[in-house]
Amino acid sequence: MKARGKRTRFGTLVFLIPILLVAALVAFAVIDTTNLQKGTLIVRAQTSARYYPALALDVPVSISGKAGTTPFNLTLSAGTYTVDFPAQRWFVAPHPRTVNLTAGGTSYVVGTYSPIPVFVSVDQNHFNTTSVEVLRAITPVIWVNPSSNYEVISSSLTGSLFIPPLQNYTYVFRGQGTFTFSFVGVTSHELVVTVI
Repeated sequence: MKARGKRTRFGTLVFLIPILLVAALVAFAVIDTTNLQKGTLIVRAQTSARYYPALALDVPVSISGKAGTTPFNLTLSAGTYTVDFPAQRWFVAPHPRTVNLTAGGTSYVVGTYSPIPVFVSVDQNHFNTTSVEVLRAITPVIWVNPSSNYEVISSSLTGSLFIPPLQNYTYVFRGQGTFTFSFVGVTSHELVVTVI
């Protein structure tokens, strides 16, 4: 009787082992298939290269409830995603980007932020404002001469700026500080540029 009981248990084990093995293989295949159905989304943000070489930016971005600060990578299921780039001070934010992510593939999204220029009109020895604030190495200051005369502006930073009629001059400040601009021979009208 004891020998018969051992054979029955052994027979049961022999019968169950293939079933357990098949179940393990099916589970592994499901897990592996799930991983193969995912892709990698790489998100970056940068400045435009219009006024200077593009610079990388750290921007908080959210995609399908997952958040990260650029640059970052996400592993997501294959599908279509919309990446919204939030507004940032000093910049015009890029439009939302829609990207298709394929299974096992990699997709890239780059949001390009355009710096908001500061325009200063110079006309007949007058500035249209007395002060402006700009971001160091980012914000372009554009002096615009709408008149039919040459305008000459001076400062210890740039020396003399000659702006022909109906032309402009663009400058990006590299260092922080406060800088004063005036017209040559006219000290009553000054422009103070604060660079932060």
